[in-house]
Amino acid sequence: MDVGGKAPVTSEAMTRLLQEAASRMGARLPRRLKVSYRPLAEAYFRTTARGGELRVVLNDAFDDAPRDVMEAMAEVIVARASGAARPRRVGEAFWHYVETRELKERMQSNYLARQRSFVPEPRGDVWDLETLFDEVNDRYFEGALERPLLGWTMRPITYRWGWYSSMVRPNGLIVINVLLDDGEVPRFVPEGTMHHEMLHMLSDPKVVNGRRVVHTREFRDLEQRFQNFTDLRPEYRRVLNRYAQRLSKDSRRARRRRWR
Repeated sequence: MDVGGKAPVTSEAMTRLLQEAASRMGARLPRRLKVSYRPLAEAYFRTTARGGELRVVLNDAFDDAPRDVMEAMAEVIVARASGAARPRRVGEAFWHYVETRELKERMQSNYLARQRSFVPEPRGDVWDLETLFDEVNDRYFEGALERPLLGWTMRPITYRWGWYSSMVRPNGLIVINVLLDDGEVPRFVPEGTMHHEMLHMLSDPKVVNGRRVVHTREFRDLEQRFQNFTDLRPEYRRVLNRYAQRLSKDSRRARRRRWR
């Protein structure tokens, strides 16, 4: 068997690699394993344990990865699913592979093609993200950060105000919630959101007890340097309240139209 070859590792073969990794690591997995490849946008893999079954979804960017990489990935998955080891302390070949230019370019291409969550256009109805980025960069980062790809969420979301992804080369991606592109929102709110996401461009995540932590204590300390930091949370609540009120009005109008 050519361990480093490019022969595809099938879902069935990956199931066996997971079982073998669990045996080597002295880990216990659910009795039933279900492995599949899917066109994930960003994650290398996803795991879900439910009802005595572990479902493992692998990013199809790995469907022709070398076998030794998949063996190492199996160790990482087992570590994460069982707690038998910290994921970053096993699967060395996997961690090397995810840093290769070949995989990064494939992941970026897939990510941009598959995502349905944002529009890569910085100019909004009220705020221009390029202008906001440049001003925050000059004020808080001495102009040292290279401008990433910038965009607004495709639709309003209520569970986060923005995000940063290093998936997009060369400078990453910052997306801001379109709920903030509103004339009733004070300027410092999109600025503060931009500042938060820009900090991710500088702050490396840490792995704590096998989990990737991006909002470390050091990150939180830096975040509070934003001038209007304490005012952000109340303004976020006001944005959500206005959005909820608009939805309620739209719902009432729709009900009245149905009864006419």
